[in-house]
Order: sequence, then structure tokens, then C-alpha cells
Amino acid sequence: MDRGKTLYFFNKGINEQDNRFSNKQKKLLKQLKFAECLEKKVDMSKVNLEVIKPWITKRVTEILGFEDDVVIEFIFNQLEVKVTILLWILFLNV
Repeated sequence: MDRGKTLYFFNKGINEQDNRFSNKQKKLLKQLKFAECLEKKVDMSKVNLEVIKPWITKRVTEILGFEDDVVIEFIFNQLEVKVTILLWILFLNV
């Protein structure tokens, strides 16, 4: 490895551990204000995902202007993972 690449990796490791180089996206996210309806908690165990999947597909296609299977499947996976985690938590607390 040449000297430039070595210094890059060395400095990158230091920067990730240094508090002065904190994640700027986290700071910006804290400053954002969201609509009140997004602050309400949803009990995903009561949501039938099979019913809302066609609506999600239609709405994402409307927003993007074309059907993107990757984005749609990502959304489905995110919703299903949260439900699975919630069910495991409920199961372990019984």
C-alpha cells in the first residue's frame, strides 16, 4: 500500500473515533420538525401488511413516477422486520 492510502485509512480511523467529527446527519435529524400525525405510535401487530402492500406499491409508484421493485421490497422488509421484532419481544415477555 502506498503512503497516501495508508495515511487515508489511518486518519479515517482516528476521525471515526474522535467526538469532534460526530455524525452531522444525526444533528440535522434532531433539528427537523415532523407533522403531528407522524408522532403517533402504531401497534404493528394489529396491522395486516398483506392488505396495505398493494396501497404501498401504488403510492410509491405514484411518487417515483415508475415502479421500482427494489424500493417497494425494501419498504416491505422494513415493515416486516419491525413486526417480527415486536412479536419476539411480546413472546419473550409472556
